[in-house]
Amino acid sequence: MYEQLVQKVKNLPSKPGVYLFSDAKNEIIYIGKASSLKKRVSSYFKIHVDAKTNVLVSSIHGIDYIITQSEIEALLLESSLIKKHKPKYNIQQKDDKRFPYIAITLHEQFPRIIFTRKILYNGDKYYGPFTDAQAARKTVSLINKTFQLKTCTKEIPLKPGQRPCLNQQIGRCQGVCTGIVSQAEYRNVIHTVMQFLDGNIEPVVENLTALMNTYSNAMRFEIAAQIRDMIYDIQTIAQEQHVVTPLGQNQDYIGLTAHQDEAFILVFQFRHGSLIGRRIFVFTNAEYTRTSTFIAQFIVQYYASNEPPQSIIIPEATDDKQILEQYCLEKATQPVTIALPRTSHEQAVMKLIQKNLDLLVAQKIAPDQKKALFELQQVLALPALPVTIECFDISNIQGKFAVASMVHFTDGTPNKKEYRRYRIRAYSQPNDPGMIHEVVGRRIQHCINEKLPLPDLLVIDGGKAQLLRALEVLNAFECSIPVIALAKRFEEIYTPHGHPLRLPVTSPALKLLQTIRDEAHRFAITYHRNLRDKNLTASILDEIPGVGMQYKKKLLQNFATIQVIKQSDIETITSQAKIPKSVAQKVYHFFNAQSEKR
Repeated sequence: MYEQLVQKVKNLPSKPGVYLFSDAKNEIIYIGKASSLKKRVSSYFKIHVDAKTNVLVSSIHGIDYIITQSEIEALLLESSLIKKHKPKYNIQQKDDKRFPYIAITLHEQFPRIIFTRKILYNGDKYYGPFTDAQAARKTVSLINKTFQLKTCTKEIPLKPGQRPCLNQQIGRCQGVCTGIVSQAEYRNVIHTVMQFLDGNIEPVVENLTALMNTYSNAMRFEIAAQIRDMIYDIQTIAQEQHVVTPLGQNQDYIGLTAHQDEAFILVFQFRHGSLIGRRIFVFTNAEYTRTSTFIAQFIVQYYASNEPPQSIIIPEATDDKQILEQYCLEKATQPVTIALPRTSHEQAVMKLIQKNLDLLVAQKIAPDQKKALFELQQVLALPALPVTIECFDISNIQGKFAVASMVHFTDGTPNKKEYRRYRIRAYSQPNDPGMIHEVVGRRIQHCINEKLPLPDLLVIDGGKAQLLRALEVLNAFECSIPVIALAKRFEEIYTPHGHPLRLPVTSPALKLLQTIRDEAHRFAITYHRNLRDKNLTASILDEIPGVGMQYKKKLLQNFATIQVIKQSDIETITSQAKIPKSVAQKVYHFFNAQSEKR
């Protein structure tokens, strides 16, 4: 099958298009686009590929393709086919109900603004999702109060004898149930609210000002005063909540982070220089797609239903930049540029996005571990939250039975499937720093060879000497993994720069490091003891074929010495050791054969 696939790849055209991989059941499992189908698809069948690609390739039983006129056509076709077939190995947007939304119930005669975690496909308008539920609830409350919207579920018109709700009586609602405001007038207010949530503050204020003047000229001063207060509240909210860019541009900033098999994308929306909103998207199967490819796919999906701004800032370069700009130009009224953050301000916004993404990842971590990881990131000035941590420890007695352990923690909790044990090869005398150098080197080499992800932080059980030898390895491999050492005596944290750190005994970060270090020590000691005990219990009985551990134990328990066993006959061995006669015969013949040889 593999040879047939390779042959089919050789016959692919060198033209732009979309390729489709299918499994043994003829179900599509992956869809991708390429500027050259032959070149792109052949890259999957190279020898040196990462483990995740190996999983995908091992499932491929069929290859199909569709030629397109241009790369942009391939980009659009890929997006539509992924939506239709939802392949197993493509990134899929996740309907994550944890995040809250602000909804406008447009399906109702008099729509309401509500807080919700459910999306109903009934024509309602949704804004979000939001990372902070409290902020979303506060926004809903402010909008309802400012625009005096209907919040009750009473049917309109009211039934005979039914009174308006309390909100109307205290001036919190326009009183649509009383007929004071027509449906058309109320819908105009809802349209204004939608403009407000879209970030178009200036048109909202202009429309409300014109409406206020209309009511004032008609001598309806009470309503005019309400609108005046509404304008003041909107301007206050906008002034308090906006983050302003120096150039007043329309920009979208796209941030991306991955956690296990999920990916989070966060979009910051700047309009007329002000931050008017942020949107979160959650995807699964993130481990099978490159970051640059993921960003390109997201841009196509996102701007299919959202007008692109004049500038889109992305965290990582993509080969599809020109194609994506051409695609966005068809959706926008002005040229669109896609670029990496260049100015100090753009870089600052991307850092802010990264902090928000770290919070999203932290929501998946238990509170205690989350607190510890955040403190650890801050104390060590790490570039990202240390979601994955690996710790090394050495165990030996005067260099004998020297072993090393590596424990792996994910989200601050042990991931025992990733634990590793090492027999020291290069040292027969005590040399803990040298042994650390050996095992860290073996671990990094293995990760590089197998294309495995490197940890976010390395922890060495030891002091400065062990840390320096670990750094030698990382420098040799040109790895930029943060590494520290934790010394037992004073619980000092050694870093590559500066003096040792001492955290308070109550520090969550220190407690986490101690837990990881102690687990590595336990794992190393257990392995060391097993080797030592196995060596101490070894005897000449191990050399007898057919005598297992159970019979060996009975022989050692029931005979004073090995010499006594040698001098015993078959009947004595059988009765005294309480073992089968066939086993006793093997023991007897083994020792007698040795005697005859001598």
